[in-house]
Amino acid sequence: MNPGCRLMGLFLVLLALFQSLPVAAEAWQARQWPATPVEWIRLSLLPVALWLYLRYFSIFGCRQCGEHDDLR
Repeated sequence: MNPGCRLMGLFLVLLALFQSLPVAAEAWQARQWPATPVEWIRLSLLPVALWLYLRYFSIFGCRQCGEHDDLR
């Protein structure tokens, strides 16, 4: 993947996480579901953004980590 595209993808995933985490925390503390459709959309971004981050950007989803371990 192109480093510029990877950086932009990481930026968008982190932006979605930072938009959805305050809504999730507020709903959890109030023990009540969000009231507006905008908050529902922001809350629905949370599982998608978490999955994308863990799959493509974290060390847990890294496909290339084990390929370059044996140095000759």
